[in-house]
Amino acid sequence: MAMIRINLASTARPRTPSRTGAAVQKALPSMDVSKGSVIAIAMLVGWVGLGVLGFLLLRSVQDEADQLGGQAQRVSAEAETINQDIDEEGLQARFQHYEELKTAAEALQKKRRTPVFVYHELANILSPGKLPDIDEAEQRRRVDLDAQARLDIDWDAHSVWLRSLEESEPGLLDISGGARDPNDISEFVKRLRASARFARVTHPEFALEEVRDDRADRGGEPGRHDQDYYTFELSAQVRYWD
Repeated sequence: MAMIRINLASTARPRTPSRTGAAVQKALPSMDVSKGSVIAIAMLVGWVGLGVLGFLLLRSVQDEADQLGGQAQRVSAEAETINQDIDEEGLQARFQHYEELKTAAEALQKKRRTPVFVYHELANILSPGKLPDIDEAEQRRRVDLDAQARLDIDWDAHSVWLRSLEESEPGLLDISGGARDPNDISEFVKRLRASARFARVTHPEFALEEVRDDRADRGGEPGRHDQDYYTFELSAQVRYWD
């Protein structure tokens, strides 16, 4: 019996893409994006973000500026109201009253000050055998700087006399007087400067006062001019009164 062999293998040809599929594939965009394009897109997105952030910050600053401007206007209005309420004439009157009270208090304090101890110190300076209230350390320093500042213990204090004492400024005494000769004036000034009660004793201004002898005018013998003397003026600051 003859056998019939059937070939079951597929005889179909592989399918080739149709023209329609090829056209669709060409129309679709390519997914292969370059690295430069990615960087450009990222930069663009970043700049857009910065712009949005800057806009938001500007809006915030503007809002705060508007708030501060409003507060400034309110403060200015309040200050104007306060200035209108201030009584300038009343303030001036109160200030004038304060100045009057201050002047009166200073005058009262000046009257309460007693010059007794200052006069006592001057009496010691102008008394033979006595010395002023000396700051020993200061006097030693003064003598070390100038040997002429040393006091003459045997000085005849009767050779100097005072004519006036006047407080020209608070604590400043103007002293005028007379002396037998300039050396006596010098010793008087040294004792004033050595005293712990006085300070800033000025250099004395002095002049010769000649005493006229009337006997020569009357035809008699002219006398000796042993009565001539020197006048002086100086000032000294009082360190303390009591």
